[in-house]
Amino acid sequence: MPTQLTSGAIYFHEAAKDEIAQIFCALYKQSPENSRVIAPTKALVAEINKLTQAAVNEGSGRLEFEMHGQKFFQDLRQNDVILFTQNHYEKGIQNGSLGILSSLKSTGDSFGEVTLDTGEKVKVTPTVLDCMELGCAITLHKAQGSQFPRIIVALQSGRIVERAWLYTAMSGAESEIHIVGSLVDFKYVKKTDSNASNRKSYLLGLLI
Repeated sequence: MPTQLTSGAIYFHEAAKDEIAQIFCALYKQSPENSRVIAPTKALVAEINKLTQAAVNEGSGRLEFEMHGQKFFQDLRQNDVILFTQNHYEKGIQNGSLGILSSLKSTGDSFGEVTLDTGEKVKVTPTVLDCMELGCAITLHKAQGSQFPRIIVALQSGRIVERAWLYTAMSGAESEIHIVGSLVDFKYVKKTDSNASNRKSYLLGLLI
């Protein structure tokens, strides 16, 4: 890790594009309960979530259920971090809500239970299941408005990732920030202006 790119509780981990997901997985394993990964694309989010689940929760029970006399299963396991992708206000969830798949016990039309970050319990009904996915890694759009003790940011230059994107991703951290990517991409993104380039950039200014 280039020492000149590390300041206080902000760390830069240089990585080639094909190494980013593996490094994310290793960093997440250090403190799963306090960490959230933010990535720029849904494809990278899915890759990181799959690797992370295999690394930290592969041995837990899988979500299985029966409907219309047939057995089904989802690639979700007890204790997985869950992201909800739709609004169901009557059930206490909205697009971007996060929680833990805390129970796989089937009761009535429920296949289990998710404990939200707020502490509330949500029954996993067929409607709820349709909007559940792994949530160790999420896009910035899903993360906006949320705070996490430890943020791990995937850095890839491109149309989505620019200075304001990186600033916004970093600003969701309460105590520790890890940035993973190439040094070339970091320098490029840091210099890239956007419509929000007049926002405070104190966090970015701490690094080079």
